[in-house]
Amino acid sequence: MDASRPGLTSEPLQPNMVDQESGRLRQHYPDGQPPAPGETSQPLLGPQAYLDASYPTHHPEKRFGREKGQVGNPSVTEGIDSTTRSGRSNPVRRRTGDAYTLVRGNTSQSRLLSLLKPVAFLAVGAILAIGHHLFNNWANGRTVGSSPSIPQVWVFRVGTAFAFAFQTILAACLGFVICQLLWFTTRRNFLSIDDINTLYLVERRDIISTTLSNAIYRAPLLVTVTVLSFLLPIAAVFTPASLGVSGAVHRNTEGPCVISAGSLEDASGLQQGGILLSGFTPTVQKMAESAFYGGTIIPLPEYCGQNCTYFLNVDSFTFSCQTGVTLPDGQMGTWDRDHPGFAVRTFWNATLTGSETDHDPTMPFYVGWATGGMVVPFDDSVGSSGSAYCTPMQARYEFQVQKSNGLQTVSYKMTPTGPMLVATAHDQNGNQPSTKALRVGAVALATRQLLLGALSVETNPADVLWSFNSTARAASFLNMGLGGIAQFVWGDVIKGIEETAANVTASMLNADLGLQNSTCLYTQTQLVYTYHQPNLWLPYGIALFVVTLALIFGVLIFLRYNPDNLTTSFTDTVGITRNRDLDELARLHDGGDQANSMLHSAKFRLGDIGQGHIGYGTFEKSEPES
Repeated sequence: MDASRPGLTSEPLQPNMVDQESGRLRQHYPDGQPPAPGETSQPLLGPQAYLDASYPTHHPEKRFGREKGQVGNPSVTEGIDSTTRSGRSNPVRRRTGDAYTLVRGNTSQSRLLSLLKPVAFLAVGAILAIGHHLFNNWANGRTVGSSPSIPQVWVFRVGTAFAFAFQTILAACLGFVICQLLWFTTRRNFLSIDDINTLYLVERRDIISTTLSNAIYRAPLLVTVTVLSFLLPIAAVFTPASLGVSGAVHRNTEGPCVISAGSLEDASGLQQGGILLSGFTPTVQKMAESAFYGGTIIPLPEYCGQNCTYFLNVDSFTFSCQTGVTLPDGQMGTWDRDHPGFAVRTFWNATLTGSETDHDPTMPFYVGWATGGMVVPFDDSVGSSGSAYCTPMQARYEFQVQKSNGLQTVSYKMTPTGPMLVATAHDQNGNQPSTKALRVGAVALATRQLLLGALSVETNPADVLWSFNSTARAASFLNMGLGGIAQFVWGDVIKGIEETAANVTASMLNADLGLQNSTCLYTQTQLVYTYHQPNLWLPYGIALFVVTLALIFGVLIFLRYNPDNLTTSFTDTVGITRNRDLDELARLHDGGDQANSMLHSAKFRLGDIGQGHIGYGTFEKSEPES
């Protein structure tokens, strides 16, 4: 608007332009009357086409800087039935901001077409959202790459295309609202040329002018809707993730099978299960220690391959413990909480009821444990203390071993079945103990050996003596802390002892104990598409709701504040900027007088500048349109 107008001239105007109206008409039109709206093929572009909208051009200081109280000539003609510069007629419009009763009269076919486009854009956006939902719903549960035989990358690209098309079409819908808010602001406020330039840049979605200028103070609604258009791509970021991929069970096949995890009753295998009448073999000891120290079942072989579950019934042992028993004298040392002093303080002690040299796996044992430490003060409420009498018993385990994608899961059900079989002496007939008694006894003996022994400390005037002669210090149910060996915090000891027996029994499935009949369940998993509807409809729903509200507001502004159906097209821009007010400002700019305060202080407002013409003029004496 501040560019020069080549080819335009300006005739000197008389001071009283109102009195010269009839003279100008006679000068330019011989009969003294302007042609009818339909008699000219195009609007005049010379100075004779400009309307009296201000003071004479040779007194710009009076035009842009009237003194207070001086009456100017706004030259706003109301009620004139004429043609705008763009050739559109508006026979019923009196001025912008008429009551809503005139909206129907302001509605024409061209205006309806202008309203139809953004409504159609919003409808297309809703259709794209529904289409994206239907596509994801179609893909949900289908096998990746085979049903249908479309590469996975193209399935995701289709979803991305829906998302970007959605945000693009809604941005076009908001473009209509932004344009109406531009006219809403410029019709209601007097603005400087710099302010108008900034608003036009905001309408063109210039991010710098939108966020780093004073536009938020001049046109908060325009800036708000423009910022919303910047945020629309968020939907294109989140919605493609609504369709993902996950593993699903395709088919389970169950049937009988034979696995190389034999029964403890089978006579084949390593040295009858690794037990002699004098003890157990290193093989059994190694498996028992691995399960005890780790607090879990050691990895088992894949007897039936990956993604397979097999079931085993194993006859083995367990420890049946009776808690709260009275321990033998001195088993927990001589330390007295009420009378502290030099003494032997015991934190763990497990002793047999008979001679350990007998190697009898059926022999019970006492166990006592106490949470505490050699630090002062010590909070012993965090752990457990107690006593128990534990007896080895026969038990039957029903194991379920599942292998899925390299991950092993072992679950079991244990049922005690009776007292342990004698494994260290011949029976009354002089027969050697059975294979089952020998093998179960070997496993029980190796496991019990890990629990026996004491963890204690003796204090005397000369020294502090630590006595650790039990592997229980490595038990999974003991927390010795990170501060060293000065504290012992016990967990659920009874549960830990029972789980130790189960873990050692399951670990024995790694031994070469022959073959065993079993039931195997083969699971076939496939990658399938998974549709998460909230991830799609939450961003789409928010975007559609916000754009719908903005569009309703934009339509109301269009009907009330844009009766001339103005756009930011070149034709409309020329039509609203060709008037004396702006040309006079352009002459000051072209004259090189950039320091002239009128270039920056002049205020313009879009409105009727006479005879039905719309343009930017200095309407100081007219009221802002509402």
